[in-house]
Amino acid sequence: MPQVVKLAPGELKALRTVDERLMSYNIEMAEVTGGTFWKAYTPGQIAGTEEFPPSKNIADMANSMQVYPPIDLYNEKLRALARQFGPVWVRVSGTWASKTYYDFDGAGVTPEGYLNRLTKEQWIGVLDFVKAVGGKLLISVANCPGLHSVDEPWNPSEAEKIFALSKEYGVPIDAAEFMNEPNMLTLSGAPEGYTAADYARDQDLFFAWVRANYPETVLVGPCNTGDDDTMGPGGGEEKSAHGGGIANLMGNVASCDDLMAGTKEKLDVYSYHYYNGISERLASIMPASHWQADQATTEEYLAVAGKSCRANLPLRDKYCPGVPGG
Repeated sequence: MPQVVKLAPGELKALRTVDERLMSYNIEMAEVTGGTFWKAYTPGQIAGTEEFPPSKNIADMANSMQVYPPIDLYNEKLRALARQFGPVWVRVSGTWASKTYYDFDGAGVTPEGYLNRLTKEQWIGVLDFVKAVGGKLLISVANCPGLHSVDEPWNPSEAEKIFALSKEYGVPIDAAEFMNEPNMLTLSGAPEGYTAADYARDQDLFFAWVRANYPETVLVGPCNTGDDDTMGPGGGEEKSAHGGGIANLMGNVASCDDLMAGTKEKLDVYSYHYYNGISERLASIMPASHWQADQATTEEYLAVAGKSCRANLPLRDKYCPGVPGG
């Protein structure tokens, strides 16, 4: 028998106030410039009638990728749908962002040591999109062999281009992180042989440069894959200290403490990337980390997610003390 439940909003007790930009999203730099990203699912894979090609190891991951053309950020339908989120942070980052050359002079050449190039027109497209959806802009910057070797400190020659153009165009960079998921070191785009100590040195250099030249920009970090030990259903058969087991596939990884050891420039916001498990694409490599579709809304799933988030609270308080919600 159907029941009628009457709600009296005025009598409900507020549990928490969240930022109006809680529902935000990332645009991969590979989408902006055109580049390699995960293959689109086929209709059969979406329906569950087609198997995903099995992977034997992380090297097989390339078989699950495809090359995409640059996204059209002027598409009116895309903008209309994006506006429905309300106020948002628009993050333009990803591993490709660490390896992107800013070709704002239109030379049309990707220098050695960079993976791809971002044109002035493409970046203005991002700025126009951010303005059109009422967003705030968060980016990461180039940190790759094209900019410096592992023995050389990071320098702001590329970062200055993107910060200056954004400010001049009227859509300044509201927040910045140094690089995406730096705990995977070289695999995240950094120079060959890059260590956690190199990262700590270079994040300090970047943060100090931003504070001296663009003090209005909020500094975010370390943006790693997290230090929780949770994986898939039941916590998984294998425990990992590096983000749901994702980084286990990559070999040489660093913890948050490794990355932040000895840093002098403080974070304004503590950030980490949470993976509660892996998708069907990598389920054959890490079956213990894969949730079946009917498990993904269970109490067990939520418990694992809560455990992971709570595991990051001490790190937040350690590296971003006194900042509410940092």
